[in-house]
Amino acid sequence: MSAAVVVKQMVMIALLIALGFYSYKRKMINDDATRGISALIVNFTNPCLMIYSMLSSETRVSGRLLLIGLLSAVVTYVLLIVLAETVPRLLGVKLSQRYCYWMLCVFGNIGFIGIPLTEAVLGADALVYVCFHNLIFCLLIYTVGISKIKKAADKGTAVDGNRILFTIRRIINAGTVSAIGALIFYVAGWELPEVLMSTCDYAGRATTFLSMMILGAAVARMNVKKALSDVSLIAFSAIRLVAIPVLILLILKLFIKDPMIVNTSALMLAVPAGNMPLIMATQHRLEARELANGIVLTTVLSLITIPIVTLFC
Repeated sequence: MSAAVVVKQMVMIALLIALGFYSYKRKMINDDATRGISALIVNFTNPCLMIYSMLSSETRVSGRLLLIGLLSAVVTYVLLIVLAETVPRLLGVKLSQRYCYWMLCVFGNIGFIGIPLTEAVLGADALVYVCFHNLIFCLLIYTVGISKIKKAADKGTAVDGNRILFTIRRIINAGTVSAIGALIFYVAGWELPEVLMSTCDYAGRATTFLSMMILGAAVARMNVKKALSDVSLIAFSAIRLVAIPVLILLILKLFIKDPMIVNTSALMLAVPAGNMPLIMATQHRLEARELANGIVLTTVLSLITIPIVTLFC
């Protein structure tokens, strides 16, 4: 992976985030608009980008590499969960806030940053491996993730198993359906009608711009003074964005020799924390200041740390 290409893409992302920041400060967009745009990204533009990029690719990955890509994604998340349980304890994070750090560690911003960044840096061929990360992300966040949040909301009491099972239905969403559908068509070598491919192409092109506008608005809402005064959060962000990705990447490279799989995993690990946990925490009326600050802080810092992580690929 070319560090120069990554730096160029991160500069572009920084400029787009700045546009979102400016637009929010000038009241061109507000909180209602950002919620609506987020819904468009999650339900339409991201799925379209995934579908078009994969199915327009002229090459097809072998079944063996697909299996390795899946195993790579599984191992990545297993290691992330282990580290998410360990790192907050080492940093002395209060018990009531550990769920925030767990979420920040495990759930990266695959949708808003990971997918467009991977497509721009590695090309459409890499998105088949992103699909595996996206599927595991959705599986975990609506089972283990929601369990963590409900446990925190219930102040440590046991979580009702029926409520967890109920949330499994949320796994069936636009992201998982599009990822599974695109994988099936990709493996089978099927093609969509030209008019549908063109529709996905035009809709998918909006993903990067809209995603960065939303992130820029989030930065504009951030309380910079409070975020920068939280030593534990800053230390954790540095570990989350550099130490953890490099550690897992070095482990994966011991067993995986395909550069595309390794580079895709590197980008998935290097992206900042995602905002889905914050949405869930807010819905359960949890105090989530550290979670919100962590998401924005890792987003800003990732503009510097992503190129650093790619040096180890």
